[in-house]
Amino acid sequence: MELAIAMAVLAILSALAAPSMASRMRSERLLGAAEMLAADIADARHEAARRRRDLHVQAAVGAAGGTWCWSVATSAACPCAQPGTGSANADVASSVGTPAANESPAANCRLKTVPAREHPGVQLLQAEPVQLGPDGQANPALAAAFSVGERQLHVQVSRFGRTRLCDPQGHSTRVPRC
Repeated sequence: MELAIAMAVLAILSALAAPSMASRMRSERLLGAAEMLAADIADARHEAARRRRDLHVQAAVGAAGGTWCWSVATSAACPCAQPGTGSANADVASSVGTPAANESPAANCRLKTVPAREHPGVQLLQAEPVQLGPDGQANPALAAAFSVGERQLHVQVSRFGRTRLCDPQGHSTRVPRC
């Protein structure tokens, strides 16, 4: 009898915790995508200084909104492959400075590509290209706006190439309000 009561209490507590756990996982995916883009911009800033040339961080959003990618490239004319085109670069994330072996010659300007499938459930709502100069300067912009459901996070870039995450709705306790 005691075991049955304990099991019933455990089942009730599990049922109550499941929705908050799912919400927490969605929030973590959203934060992970925003933090990864911010880190890629910071890495590109340092790489631009090391190479003594401009680098570009650009995103492409597919028609459905759920298919997107971003890339770090040596040219503004070399964004990540448009999502859904079947390009190897839309599906492969290569490390900075090491293009994938199966890339086409035109794709050699891409240093890194991150596809949407690395961040399931996260949508890219808006993205602006960011140019990072060898002197550490950048064109200030809202680099990207990500969402999961009604929650959003923005990645902003200052003119000095520094990234900042912010929450336009003020729901996050870990990220300041925009």
